[in-house]
Amino acid sequence: MRANTLTDRISVKRTGKIANSHKTGASEIKTAVPCLILASSPQSAAQRGMELSQAYDLFADVSAGLKTGDVVTDQSGRVFTIGGVRVQPGIFTKHIQCEANLRV
Repeated sequence: MRANTLTDRISVKRTGKIANSHKTGASEIKTAVPCLILASSPQSAAQRGMELSQAYDLFADVSAGLKTGDVVTDQSGRVFTIGGVRVQPGIFTKHIQCEANLRV
């Protein structure tokens, strides 16, 4: 994707095992990741079983390294859970399209 279309910024948290412990916890793995967050279409939201007001699509460069289950927070404080990640061939660069479910 062209860099100038990635107008949003997110921080990414991922759940993982805590070193030397049997516990798991979320840790922030990246900050200020450029992306584009758009509301999903009504058809896409219905296919995912989500309310239209909670279904979003997130686009980012492949190097963002987003995975299903990651929790992302945008610059305005909205928190999303990544429900799926798909690599898309782009005209200029490869990018990823993620199903982002808004937490309420």
